[in-house]
Amino acid sequence: MTCLRLENLSAAVQDKVTPFFHEILQASGPQVHSLYLSGSVLTGDYREGTSKIDSVIVLQKMDLAFLDLLAPLGRTYGKKGIAAPLIMDPAYLHSSVDVFPLEFLNFKLLHHALYGEDLFAGLEIDRQELRYQLERELKGKLLWLHKIYVSAMGDGKVLAADIVRHFDGYPPLFRGMLYLLGRTPAAALKGDLEALRQAAGVETAVFEDIFAFKNDPARFSPEEVSQLFGRFYQATERLAEVVDGLQS
Repeated sequence: MTCLRLENLSAAVQDKVTPFFHEILQASGPQVHSLYLSGSVLTGDYREGTSKIDSVIVLQKMDLAFLDLLAPLGRTYGKKGIAAPLIMDPAYLHSSVDVFPLEFLNFKLLHHALYGEDLFAGLEIDRQELRYQLERELKGKLLWLHKIYVSAMGDGKVLAADIVRHFDGYPPLFRGMLYLLGRTPAAALKGDLEALRQAAGVETAVFEDIFAFKNDPARFSPEEVSQLFGRFYQATERLAEVVDGLQS
């Protein structure tokens, strides 16, 4: 049986991912270039039983037949908290870093190579391309906030649930900003927010509040939801202003 590199992973995570990746390697080992865990499972924010386990599978060469092999595993392992992996090949990876610098920066910062050559560790991220994407993403968030506020039609529970549900898209932005600001992102949201507050002068408490209530948005009163939305919008607007000011 092929050995996976499982060092520094909790026993609970090892128990979940080991059979999943062993099945993949047993069925299509020669096709697989490398296997990775990524995202929150590698941070202090991971919560057993509620957080999803994200992963990346790099094939020697993209093969749609591999998707047919993988699809049935989704039914079994999805129930165990393993999200559908991202699948790519080395050619796609190296030709796409300039298109998705934020995504690949986050892979570079938060990945654990389980098997094969580590392609993420040595990635070079262009700072200007990263800045463009960050500004685009943050200004897109402002448009999204307009939309969910109107779509909620005054229903505080709906608005709170929308805010909390979509907050997962923010931590990668925080890490991207810290990278541009010359700071090393932490392995937990709280550390990243404190570093961002110090480096950019942005009030980040609202993001901690949203994360704290993530699993129970219904506990917000209508008044709290209204205040939360205002603070969330203002903080997002301020982040966009900071990134815009980083133009070279």
